[in-house]
Amino acid sequence: MVDDQMARETYLHYRRLLDDSWMGVAICWTVLVPHDGSRLSLTEIGERVSETGHHKVYETDTFEHEAALMHLSDGAPWAMLVDPSDRHVALFENNGYWGVHPPVLSRLSMGGRAYSAYWNVNAHNSVGFAVDGEMVLSFDAMYAEEAVGLPGWERWPQVQAVLPYFDWRRGESWRAAALTAIELATGVRLSEEWVGEAPSFLTG
Repeated sequence: MVDDQMARETYLHYRRLLDDSWMGVAICWTVLVPHDGSRLSLTEIGERVSETGHHKVYETDTFEHEAALMHLSDGAPWAMLVDPSDRHVALFENNGYWGVHPPVLSRLSMGGRAYSAYWNVNAHNSVGFAVDGEMVLSFDAMYAEEAVGLPGWERWPQVQAVLPYFDWRRGESWRAAALTAIELATGVRLSEEWVGEAPSFLTG
């Protein structure tokens, strides 16, 4: 059961974030929650993302928005900030989409649940949810109502709870709604502070 007030407050956080930040233009935000709460190593995360095992790890002391991300990832097929905590893994891409790619999201979800939302400057987007290595649900956030009744729809109740917030025709923000559904499902919040403090960086 999703608390309506909490959902609304979370949604308003993301509306403010995306209205006031470069993140409203193009990002991919992915969160993995292991079932047993175990902490994944950076090597394991990199292998799940890349599959081939070809990845590099950087420790970041500071991160100045997209400039550093674009600089460090120059020439790499994918790049992301990563924060592996004791209860979850959060991954952030500036103008990337690797995390929401079904093979990658499925691998990330091994032994847990993984959620991701992506959009670019042209509003191309995807929202996905995977469990134990299997894609459960994937849909276009601009037309979230078309996901109702799809196989896996009932397994992401937080999306059901915030479905009205996806309605851009009525002035709502489908981008904020997608991030809200992820936070409500994982307890992990995306913020400017998180981006500035994420401790590690992966590239392919």
